[in-house]
Amino acid sequence: MDGEIIATGLAFPEGPVWLDGSLYVTEIHTGRISRWTVDAGIELVAETGGGPNGATLGRDGALYVTQNGGAWSEHRATPAIQRVTLEGEVSTITTEVAGLTLGAPNDLAFGHDGRLYFTDPRGAPDPAENSDPGRLFVWDVEAVTGELLRELDPVFPNGIAFAADGTMFWTESFSRHVMKLRDGKAQIVIELPERHFPDGMCIGDDGRLYVASTYAHCVTVLDGGEIVDRLLCGDGMITNCCFGGTDLYVTESRHGTLWRFPVGCSGLDLLS
Repeated sequence: MDGEIIATGLAFPEGPVWLDGSLYVTEIHTGRISRWTVDAGIELVAETGGGPNGATLGRDGALYVTQNGGAWSEHRATPAIQRVTLEGEVSTITTEVAGLTLGAPNDLAFGHDGRLYFTDPRGAPDPAENSDPGRLFVWDVEAVTGELLRELDPVFPNGIAFAADGTMFWTESFSRHVMKLRDGKAQIVIELPERHFPDGMCIGDDGRLYVASTYAHCVTVLDGGEIVDRLLCGDGMITNCCFGGTDLYVTESRHGTLWRFPVGCSGLDLLS
């Protein structure tokens, strides 16, 4: 399946969110949230500072953003979970959970219970430089409290998403594993081939997992733990993806581009 480039010139785009005909993305290297539309192209929404990484839509209509602290940019900030309104107001939700200071929050997703789940790999995206245990956290936005869900080996937990049945999936970039957690038990879904470095992910209403495979230059499509397709993005470094209607939108960091693929299925609505 061929895709098309719909926008260029972004500074390490990540965290795509589709809402009402607009694609919202983070730009890690410039510390901003931007919006793409067919008519206007790229527009600035908010300046978050630091390195805004993943993003997801909350029931309140705001974007919730993992602020990695500027881990891979010159714009430093305190690692945190941030809330960004579509009008550009930025606030900090938390900088710690259960007494643990956040290291470099990466990606996030709301679960079926309405709580916010997120990954924190804590260090550099290079196994030679990062021996910190990865962490999975959950945060209750209403109760303003959270907990450490799981402490992992130094595997760089990255993307995170929920299936229709409530199963939580996440990627581990260093091990190249796609993982799932169901009823408190963690299982390996697949170990991806060399150079895949799984990053962000989303799940379609067809039950398939769409995994951004950074150094494989593609979105890897999984069905039942098997690779069934690869959506190629030239020589780009793929960071994340999301659904908009029946299209898949992909962020790519090497050239700062946004891609669109007519996959013919939709994403899951977990907020209704």
